[in-house]
Amino acid sequence: MTRIRSRLAVCSCLAGWLLAGVASAEMPSPPLPAREFRGAWIATVRGIDWPFEAGASTEKQQAELKAIVEKAQALKLNALIFQVRTMGDACYKSDLEPWSPWITGRMGQAPLPLWDPLDYVIKEAHARGIELHAWFNPFRALSGPKYAAAGNHVSLQHPEWCSKYGEDMWMDPGEPGVRDLAKAVILDVLKRYDVDGIHMDDYFYPYPIRVKGVAKEFEDDRSWKSYQLTGGNRSRAEWRRANVDGFVQEVYQGIKKEKPWVRFGISPFGLWRPGYPEGTGKGALDPYNDLSADSLKWLQEGWCDYLAPQLYWPIKPANLSFSSLFDWWLSQNTSHRHIWPGMASDKVMKDRQPFEILRQISVTRERGATMPPGHIHWNVSSLMKNKGTLADLCDKRAYTQLTLPPSASWLGDTKPPQPQVVMEKGKAAWNLPDQRMESYVKWWFVQTYEDKAWVSRKVLPLDMKTF
Repeated sequence: MTRIRSRLAVCSCLAGWLLAGVASAEMPSPPLPAREFRGAWIATVRGIDWPFEAGASTEKQQAELKAIVEKAQALKLNALIFQVRTMGDACYKSDLEPWSPWITGRMGQAPLPLWDPLDYVIKEAHARGIELHAWFNPFRALSGPKYAAAGNHVSLQHPEWCSKYGEDMWMDPGEPGVRDLAKAVILDVLKRYDVDGIHMDDYFYPYPIRVKGVAKEFEDDRSWKSYQLTGGNRSRAEWRRANVDGFVQEVYQGIKKEKPWVRFGISPFGLWRPGYPEGTGKGALDPYNDLSADSLKWLQEGWCDYLAPQLYWPIKPANLSFSSLFDWWLSQNTSHRHIWPGMASDKVMKDRQPFEILRQISVTRERGATMPPGHIHWNVSSLMKNKGTLADLCDKRAYTQLTLPPSASWLGDTKPPQPQVVMEKGKAAWNLPDQRMESYVKWWFVQTYEDKAWVSRKVLPLDMKTF
């Protein structure tokens, strides 16, 4: 059994900035914490990851959600991306949109007894030193026909904004009111909840569908004609991209105005366009045209703090290669934002072995001189179910060391002071010399000196000041 000596260092952390409390002159100074973004998506739409059963008891749903956070802690993940808006609904208490039917079994019906899943998962994550990012789908109105819309749902309040496309219903991003509603919902969550990030995935204009082999056009004639009547001279494709570009930019600016330290992340389709890099992406979707998503522009304009392209392909073959596409994104990163790719962990034991995921993690680390490493698992269920022993392999081989998310210099550079640590009877207690500086601290990072080496022990929330 390892004997823990009476030596301890505590770092105070703000957006990645830290300063170590020095323990003693008889030992080396503690190293800076390792940095890597380790995330996983928690999808609530259709109960993909959680909850396991719509309408189940509050106690059961809370236990399931807590188990996910505990698994993340055990694996040394440091971020969870929790889907809070799947289709104009809310997995939290909202005055703007109805309760999600994926929680209660009926849209607009509150949980009984009442609880707030977003507030709950934030507190559970923060108690374990894990960031919680709130994930929004900005323009999908209904996912499938299973649940009817509640009276205050956008499809009934503003039917002129919505249209059926395949089995889903979509809000039209060309309608200013649709964009304003999505921004209002996002900023409402930002203001009321202690989230560490705001996140959007790859759904902007809907993925194209075909009916009897014929491409079906998305219905946005109303907004398109309105644009033309105001003198707009863009092509329809350019206009659609401009709608999404303006929305992304305004969301980013709104976040930075309200809480500049909160990260804004987008997870677009893994390709910007087929042919970039040259010779790749043959036969693949063109998100630039098909989804009206100019993800390269958002990255280069600095309208996000991290981009998580969905690189859901193996390292080989070359046409769609995790590593070659990742390298291309890095080469285009002129605004020096973080690029932390999404990995298809759910495909383990389908078209790949678990070692493929570990190799992809290694690829991101090998580029560490260019980009602080990071990655996101799609999805958390793959780790919960330990598909192909993936979770075990991550635990034993990939995640042997505790890490913090990389710092982001553009979000601020105020450094908290060194904590004052007092050791007594095997217990350490600490505080800042100036309590006013606590507003610059998010976590305490604790290291102990054991058998002539510093060991990273724990990330503690601000209100915990003993170990």
